[in-house]
Amino acid sequence: MKKTRLNSAALLSAILLVSTSCGAESGTVDTTQAVSNTPVTEAVTEVHEPTESELHPIPVKDMEGQNLRFYNYNDQYITWAVVYLDADSENGDNINDAIYRRNSKIEEQYNCVITEEAVTDTHTDFRKLMMSGEDLYDIVMAYDEHVSEYYCSGLIRPWSVLPYVDTSLSWWSQNANSVFSIQGKQFAAVGDFSLGMASRGFVMLFNKDLYAQLDMDESLYDMVRNNRWTLDSFAKVTKDFARDLDGNGVMDEKDMYATTGAIKLHFGSLVTGCGVKYIELDKDGVPYFAIPGNTYAMDVFQKVFDIHNGTNVYYKICGDVHSGSTESRVVFNEGRTLFQGTSTKGIAYYRDTDFDIGIIPYPKYDSNQEEYCILTSGTAIATIPITLPDEKCENVS
Repeated sequence: MKKTRLNSAALLSAILLVSTSCGAESGTVDTTQAVSNTPVTEAVTEVHEPTESELHPIPVKDMEGQNLRFYNYNDQYITWAVVYLDADSENGDNINDAIYRRNSKIEEQYNCVITEEAVTDTHTDFRKLMMSGEDLYDIVMAYDEHVSEYYCSGLIRPWSVLPYVDTSLSWWSQNANSVFSIQGKQFAAVGDFSLGMASRGFVMLFNKDLYAQLDMDESLYDMVRNNRWTLDSFAKVTKDFARDLDGNGVMDEKDMYATTGAIKLHFGSLVTGCGVKYIELDKDGVPYFAIPGNTYAMDVFQKVFDIHNGTNVYYKICGDVHSGSTESRVVFNEGRTLFQGTSTKGIAYYRDTDFDIGIIPYPKYDSNQEEYCILTSGTAIATIPITLPDEKCENVS
C-alpha cells in the first residue's frame, strides 16, 4: 500500500500534461535563390502553431502540501495491464521511472503530495466507502464493468465538476470515453495519465518465419499500411494453414494452427476490429443495446464464424478463458501457430521465442473502414467519488 499527496482538479490536468505535452520550436529559415547570378537571401519566419497545452494552460498554485489521493488496484488482481500511478523511486524500469519523474515534477510545481492506496480489488469496499460519506479519496480507479452500477447507485460524480479537465482534448481517449458518457455527462474517463487501457489493448502477434513460408505477395506490415489488412486478407492468409503434424487424424495440442488466443479476447477483438459496437447512445445520450436489427454486425459475426469454421484455431481456446490464454501462448512459443492474440502488456511473454515476431492490429472489415479498432477492456479507469467535496474540485482538477 502506498500513500501519495494530491491537490484535486488542477493536479490531474497537470499530470496529463506532463505525460503527453510536447513543445514546438519556432525559428527562421534562410532560403537562397539565384536571380541574374545574384544570390538573394530572404529570412522567412516560421509561424508557430500553438500546442494544445498552450491553448489550454493550467494555472500553477501553491497547494500547501495538499494530498491528491488515488484509490487503485495493485498488480495482484489486474496482472494483465499496467495500472499503477505512483512510484517510490527510480529503479531503471522505463515506465516506473517515467511515472516517478512525472509525479515528482507535479509535487514540486504545486507543493502537493500524490499518494496511491493500492488494493487487490477497489470494488470490494467501494460502496461501503461511498455510503460512509467520508472524504478519503479524490480519484477512484474502478473496474470498467462496474461503472454503470456506480452510476445507477449515485456513487460517482460527473467529470464536469472538475473545471480544468476537458475530456475532448487529445490526451483523453475519445473512443473509450464515449462508452462512459450518459446523457451528455462523462462518468468515467480514460486518459494518458494511466496506462491501464493502453496496456490492455489487444493486438495480433505473428510468427515471421511461418509467414515467410507462405510466399505471400505482400508483407503483413504493408497490408496494414496500405489499408488492405481486412477480414478477407486474414481469411486468405489463414486458409488451409492448420496441419495434423503427428498424422493421428485428430487436431490436438501437438498440431499446427493458424491462430490462437483466449476465446473472448480473440473473437471479441475480431468483432471490435470491424468497428462493431454493442452499446450505442440514442438521441438523448442514453445507452442502448445496438445489436438487434444491426445487419452490419450480423455480417461481421457470420464472416468471423465462417473463417474459423474448421481447424484453423487451436481448439482449447474454447475452454476456460484464462487457461485457454496460457495454453495458446505455449503453442505460439513452440512455433506451431501463425497468429496469436495478446494484450500489449502480454507481448512480454514472447521475449524468449527463438523466432522473429511481428505485431499488427486486428483486421478491419474491409478497406472502406476508416480506422483500425482495438479492443480494450477489463482494467481500471478513473472515476470521481461522490464523497469528493465541491471545495476540493478545483485543486483536484
